[in-house]
Amino acid sequence: MLERIIEDSRLKPYRPTFDAGQTILTEGDDSQDMYILVEGQLDILKGNKKIWQITERGSIFGEMSFLLRAKRTATVKARTDVTVLHIPAGDIDHFMSDFPEVAVEIARLLAARLGEASQIVYGFREFCDQLPDAVLLADKDGHIFSWNTAAENLYGRDAKEMREGTVEQIYEEPQAYKNFLDEVRQRYSVREKILRVRHPEKGLRFISTSTTVLYDGHHNFKGILSLGRDVTAVQNLERRYRRIRNWFLPLLVILILIGGTVFTGYRYLSQGYQRIDEKKQALRNQLAKDYVLLKSMLTDHFAKKNKNATERLMEEFFEIQDPSLIPYTGLVLLDKNKKVFDSYATNAPSMMEGNSYAGIAFRGDENTIHKVLRLYRVDEDHPMGSKGIEVAFELHKGSRFLGWLVFQMDVNMLDQEYGLDEEGLAAFHFESREERRR
Repeated sequence: MLERIIEDSRLKPYRPTFDAGQTILTEGDDSQDMYILVEGQLDILKGNKKIWQITERGSIFGEMSFLLRAKRTATVKARTDVTVLHIPAGDIDHFMSDFPEVAVEIARLLAARLGEASQIVYGFREFCDQLPDAVLLADKDGHIFSWNTAAENLYGRDAKEMREGTVEQIYEEPQAYKNFLDEVRQRYSVREKILRVRHPEKGLRFISTSTTVLYDGHHNFKGILSLGRDVTAVQNLERRYRRIRNWFLPLLVILILIGGTVFTGYRYLSQGYQRIDEKKQALRNQLAKDYVLLKSMLTDHFAKKNKNATERLMEEFFEIQDPSLIPYTGLVLLDKNKKVFDSYATNAPSMMEGNSYAGIAFRGDENTIHKVLRLYRVDEDHPMGSKGIEVAFELHKGSRFLGWLVFQMDVNMLDQEYGLDEEGLAAFHFESREERRR
């Protein structure tokens, strides 16, 4: 269509040439001249990244800055030696009067770009409707102009309410959202901020919100993109856990006091026993008490495979102990196939999840709930292997067998303080299966 213009002899003074690699337009410039490609190939760049190329003779470029009276949104470089038709901004109106086909071509280009943009927006909305998270797009004033079905469900608002509202109106505490948005604009994006929403049917909900600021090519703030998902169940669980933890320490102190009282009373009522036997009985009582305590703390989380909870509880168990008095160096949770589900060690890295105890003999009476293990582990200080003694207790949830709770014993303390080895530990009497059924 523009061939007549390109070949018009009157326009030869307007046909500059550029060498390969030479810049024709620079992103951010105020110039509003328009160009038509006569010969050669062009690269279009945003920053240092190539986003498009122009190779077709008669292609128009640079027209958007003139039409919008805006700065250049991209850089144009000559990919090869190039000849262009250069129309200065002040001559464009007169030029279009002489060559009306240029205006027709520009209109055709704008219509094609609008069609492409419409298809992209439609495809974007279709894609967002497949996402489980709520998606919101809002302009710089906070007005919502695009959202997905998950957003309507999560926030309890229909399309009309979305279209006529602003983002801050969604949240229970608008000022908290404004503070959050200020943080986003300073950091460009923020992930996993918990904000509260009042759902018309479900009541107060906690929404994990991730937001990114949208800028144009000149770094002007244009809007935000937000992703949200409901984390109310997790928040409620964490609150319940905090309440349990607040009760746990006082309860543990009471149990320790009761245990100490029982032990002290036993010493005075059992004058016929030697001191070494008293220590062995005290160790047996401590194992029994700690097994019952840990079983009550860990069983539900272990049954649900909640490794974060079991790891935290085992760590807290050791944090409240006196290291010089506790006879254990670590704890291990084994599933019913004797694979390591979780572990915690006080003086060495924890065992890797998935390691197996299948090749280790579990010694003890078949009718007892505890077994004694003897094993050798290799580390930097013991390249030939160091002896370890562990005591494993069965874990059940109702009638369902879950696996084992293993106490990794301090071998030196067993020998020096209690005069015990694996044989002595195996002789300890704990509740049998038959006694537990009664």
